[in-house]
Amino acid sequence: MSEETAEKKELDPLITQPHGVEQQAKMEIVNMIHSGESPFDIIYHMAKRLEKSSGEPGYAQYVEDQIRAVYGFALQHVKPMRDELRDVEERLERIKKSYENPEFTEEEHIRIGFAIERHKKNIERLKIMIQKAEADGEDATIQKN
Repeated sequence: MSEETAEKKELDPLITQPHGVEQQAKMEIVNMIHSGESPFDIIYHMAKRLEKSSGEPGYAQYVEDQIRAVYGFALQHVKPMRDELRDVEERLERIKKSYENPEFTEEEHIRIGFAIERHKKNIERLKIMIQKAEADGEDATIQKN
């Protein structure tokens, strides 16, 4: 193999790198910022992209759970708590529909009823947390160093 051919083979990986994929991700971030998307939504969107490209199922859900735990519950940012409230309310509606299913045993109805009550209490707790966070005026901000 000639020296020129060997050198060309070494350069080929550099030439075939998927620069378009990274450029697309960069443009998506900028477009989401220009559209006024919340930083939480931008992070989640990028986590979904990374999950898909890495083949690591569940990564985006993990990131979303961590955002809700840290920024929502711990730091009291409103957006992640509102997202959690929406999800709990949707789950409650699905559980209520299941409760109406006559195929469940009495014991299963008791368990489903318990889940309904826990979801209602969680909804009330989230509403109070959101009201408090809104009253405190905390929101997602990015501090420059």
